Amino acid sequence: MAFCDFAVRYDPDKDTPEDLTKKILYSIWIKPIKGKKPRVVFVGGDSGEGKSYTVLRLQEILLEMQGLKLIDYLKDINVITPLEYTQKFDNLIHDKNLKKINIIAMHEAREVVKAKLWHGFLAQAISDVNAMSRSIKRFLTFIVSQFIRDITTDIRYTLNYYCIVRRPLSKRARLYINVMWKDDRDLEKPKLRKRKLSGYLIDKQNRYRRFVPQYLEVARPSKEVRELFDTIDTEAKRFIIRQKLDRLAREIKADIGEKSNKVSNMVTWYIKHTENIPLIGKQRRGNWRVSRQFKEMHELNEGEVKLFEKSLNDKLKEAGKIGEGIRQDRE
Repeated sequence: MAFCDFAVRYDPDKDTPEDLTKKILYSIWIKPIKGKKPRVVFVGGDSGEGKSYTVLRLQEILLEMQGLKLIDYLKDINVITPLEYTQKFDNLIHDKNLKKINIIAMHEAREVVKAKLWHGFLAQAISDVNAMSRSIKRFLTFIVSQFIRDITTDIRYTLNYYCIVRRPLSKRARLYINVMWKDDRDLEKPKLRKRKLSGYLIDKQNRYRRFVPQYLEVARPSKEVRELFDTIDTEAKRFIIRQKLDRLAREIKADIGEKSNKVSNMVTWYIKHTENIPLIGKQRRGNWRVSRQFKEMHELNEGEVKLFEKSLNDKLKEAGKIGEGIRQDRE
């Protein structure tokens, strides 16, 4: 069976290979959007192969072909970390200045976000985009990550294209594009499949020639786009890394017994209000142990929990209050 993913006019006497690449990209991704058909594209590849720069260049090309400049919207359509997603997506839906923008990209953040959180974020984000694309605004969505297993099976079934980026030394990145399709011949066990992108080139005589590109070469984005993206990418990831390091430092301090003001103040308060101690947990073998709810309410890490319990019990014993008037009721 001959598949037709695109049919573009191509004159080798006038059109360069880059011109042909632009025509194919517009045909497979922007035309469906204009026809109210959202598209979800996975872009994978090993670290250092140029996935993010390739997606930026694709954005640059596709926006230029719609009369827009990426540099004007780069911050709006590129999600670097999950923390940014909600506000940026909401802006793309409701901000009148972004009405014409139909592209959003979620760049890999699994190096700074736990794998479980990264998977959950992608699942929720793609679900949101798909829901909006059906009723309010159609999007071309790029998911950038090293491995296809970074996204759940349910989300994989929403993919329209599976792409891999490879960049030979001193050469342009190569974008290998595969079309996703669902093999439902066995209704009990439907499977997700991929095939090579294929279509037709139309010459000046309106003759159709079958064309199956092995890959499309993609240049780096413009210098100003690269510099701006590198800046926002660094700032966004630095924020998360700083939070992780601060949390790690607090855990280390707690583990070596250094009392933080937070824990000390909490212990002091509960010593003054011993009637509230039964609400924070249970007494085991003569010592109080806090509950999970208490830990979450006060945002304590494991080291801080241990320090709080030890300090509280030591203070109660010093005051002779263990077992006096604050023992929880036995069933």
